[in-house]
Amino acid sequence: MNRIYFLLTIFLMTFLVACQQGEKKITIGYVQITQDPVLDAAKAGVFRALADSGFIDGKNIKVLDNNAQGDLSMINTILQSLISQNVDLIITNSTPCMMAAAQTVRSAPVVFTVAFGPEQIEMKTIPENLYGVYDPLNVKAFVDLLLECIPNLKRVGIPYNNAEPNAEYSVKVLSKEFARQGITLITTSVTSSNDLLQGAQYLAGQKIDALVAAADNTVYMALPVLAKVASEQRIPLFVTDPMQTEKGAAIGLGVNYDHWGYLAGVKAVEILKGRTSLRSRIEPITTYDLTINAKSCASQGLTVPDKVKSRANRIFD
Repeated sequence: MNRIYFLLTIFLMTFLVACQQGEKKITIGYVQITQDPVLDAAKAGVFRALADSGFIDGKNIKVLDNNAQGDLSMINTILQSLISQNVDLIITNSTPCMMAAAQTVRSAPVVFTVAFGPEQIEMKTIPENLYGVYDPLNVKAFVDLLLECIPNLKRVGIPYNNAEPNAEYSVKVLSKEFARQGITLITTSVTSSNDLLQGAQYLAGQKIDALVAAADNTVYMALPVLAKVASEQRIPLFVTDPMQTEKGAAIGLGVNYDHWGYLAGVKAVEILKGRTSLRSRIEPITTYDLTINAKSCASQGLTVPDKVKSRANRIFD
């Protein structure tokens, strides 16, 4: 009898282990446009939100982590691979990744972060499986900040990659606001980070009062190059991404990327819990950070007014 009980116990233990091993993990496909500290901060925010709700990679979810390494043509290839693997959810990081997923993915929900909204980039249709948090890009606040720091601002230069819908959109709306406030905008196109030095030197020769980098992955990848020209020519460099001040920009006003990612992660949690009919599938982020790099301000010839300093979330050397 003891032998029978022993064998039965072994059988039950084996059966339970097999059941546990056979449980299917939720598979999440993740795609990011390039390796960058800013995008990585958003990514960390996304997966922290998931972990806070009990969705942990390797435990009850499996993450297929993909990075296009700055190659826009790779994004669709990655998405097609994720679709073929029957993922349960796709998370995109950057506007090009969101736009490609919105046009391609129908088999799974898509949650986006670090992107402009579909209407901002003039997507003709917004699929029902698209969720996320977007940057409304408060251009008035940004241009007002430039004028606070440079009251006699007349000419601004922006290098941008017009192959990126986010960069094209940001230049379009900034151009309207600069024109409204009587400021001349000069732009130059860059197709890769390797073009940025030549583009920056061209703009510096146009008698500009400030340089701006706005929501452009190509430019942000090589921002130290732009910051070096800004310092050599004593032209202040402003960015719409506060974290880019760590790469040498003087002042940044924009979204906190870790928080942005976390908010998108919360949407992903709701979907994984079966709550796909969210009150707001796509919504704007409402809080901005102001960051000042004191060393860059000094090297780029910018004296920051005390009233601007008093509003800063962070000032560092």
